[in-house]
Amino acid sequence: MSYGGQYVSRASAPASIQTVAILQYLGGLVVLAGAVLFALLAAKAVQLPSNPANQFVAADAESRLFVVGAVFLGISGLVAIVLGRKVQRGRNWARWILVLLSVLSLVSTVYQSYQLGDSRYYGGLVLPILYLILLNTRAARSWCRYHTY
Repeated sequence: MSYGGQYVSRASAPASIQTVAILQYLGGLVVLAGAVLFALLAAKAVQLPSNPANQFVAADAESRLFVVGAVFLGISGLVAIVLGRKVQRGRNWARWILVLLSVLSLVSTVYQSYQLGDSRYYGGLVLPILYLILLNTRAARSWCRYHTY
């Protein structure tokens, strides 16, 4: 007989991981909606008549910029959704990527607020701090390592 018992494998993630996954899904969907908007703007830019006197950028170049933006946003949205799903399924590498991205976001927001001398940017610290707290709970670490909590 040993002192420690067997850990019971769980079927679903703890609430902290579920919250992060839902936030990732919602963020990914918002970014995908932005990608669709950029794609629509690209289609509209092609249809506009070219008037060199009133345009700073040619319509075809403007359309290409919107297409590049749409592709970038589309990939970013899909990556956010995939990371949310992987962390929900208990992949520790996905948890670490989200922790790293949260730390980078935290540092860049603080730096930007300091450089600009404007405290309004500190509102951008809410989600990274929330992610760092939720992803580092005992249940979240256990779920991503052993599928227990």
